[in-house]
Amino acid sequence: MTDRRPGEVIATIRSLLPSLLPTEQAVAAVLLERSSEIVELSSQQVAELAGASRATVVRTCQSLGFTGYQQLRVLLARDAGYRPAEQAPAPDGAAGIVAQTFTQLADRTGDMLALLDSGAVDRAVEALAVARRVVAIGNGLSAPLALDAAARLTSVGRASEAPLDVIGQQITARLLSPQDAVLVISGSGSNASTLRTVDAATAAGATVIAVTAFARSPIAQAAGISLVVTMPDLTFRDEITLASRLPQAILIEGLVAAVTHRLGDAATRAKTLALDAISNNLAE
Repeated sequence: MTDRRPGEVIATIRSLLPSLLPTEQAVAAVLLERSSEIVELSSQQVAELAGASRATVVRTCQSLGFTGYQQLRVLLARDAGYRPAEQAPAPDGAAGIVAQTFTQLADRTGDMLALLDSGAVDRAVEALAVARRVVAIGNGLSAPLALDAAARLTSVGRASEAPLDVIGQQITARLLSPQDAVLVISGSGSNASTLRTVDAATAAGATVIAVTAFARSPIAQAAGISLVVTMPDLTFRDEITLASRLPQAILIEGLVAAVTHRLGDAATRAKTLALDAISNNLAE
């Protein structure tokens, strides 16, 4: 695991934290809160800060996919050199806050991508490009992303649908076949209604592609293909309370662009027809 990308260590800890045991979560919280100091801390010191044993520290690191505390500490020290400088305080007023938000997001896009597997992206794009039927699923704040994904895929020649009623989603999923694909968007990866739809689609043999922020979430584990993108400094509580879907929205943009490239001339023709329809509805 020495070939991890810069920023991947913190992203991994945040993404996997909800799946850890309570004592391991306490250790992971210390690793996140003291990430800039870890290089100077021994495993015993981390254990004391977490109210855990040294063995729990080592086990936590292994649960996160590292060989042990020493490897994690070295990688965190390496990543410290890639972190952007602290942003200056935002200017007074709403415009300053908005401008700072753009700047902060631009500086941390690499962290958003830290857990995204390129092979999984390739498989997802191919599945979306060749599926007989494409269904996009999202509930709560992920519902608009599902609608957007379906509309964008339709505009490039991949006729797609995004049923909003949770019972309708499950019925649709049960009627799918192995030739179909389901694009599931769930930031937390734990929405119960969405998970039931995933289970129904899986039972029908459809390819399930999950877009989420947490790698070991129930939906990510149930899906055939998992695409994990997360906000920097996002905790599971933040995901539930703040519920930012920006990384998932950007990923969908990228998936549609990749599917468009994969379809080639067929997508070009579809986009031309879509533009004709749009132009007929624009007022002078």
